[in-house]
Amino acid sequence: MNKKEIRPFISSAIVTEDMSVVEQFQNGVLRPVIKMQHNIIIALFQSYLKHSSFDINTLEAAQKKEFLKNVISRNQHMRNQYVGLISGLFTDEEFEHYLSNPSEYGRRIIQMIAQRLQDTYLA
Repeated sequence: MNKKEIRPFISSAIVTEDMSVVEQFQNGVLRPVIKMQHNIIIALFQSYLKHSSFDINTLEAAQKKEFLKNVISRNQHMRNQYVGLISGLFTDEEFEHYLSNPSEYGRRIIQMIAQRLQDTYLA
């Protein structure tokens, strides 16, 4: 199975040569993998809510946005799960590239997942 072939195409995630290497990796690899894993990302967060006995629906929209941003950025265990969920679908070459700057790519993964959760829960 070719991991690249199963990823969705994202028309807005264009990769051009005038982009930085980090932007190229984000648009060419991270965005498609995160989109492909959307249902798992949401299920993992719902599991967190269930086990924490927290009802996100009791919050106002601004509070929800802040909660979503904070829970994923401050919960190291959840961050590691999300980064593993995404990086596990890299090819060998992509993973080698990821290892060249794991803190930056990890930050971008978490930022994009936080935005995806906000888009889902604030819709």
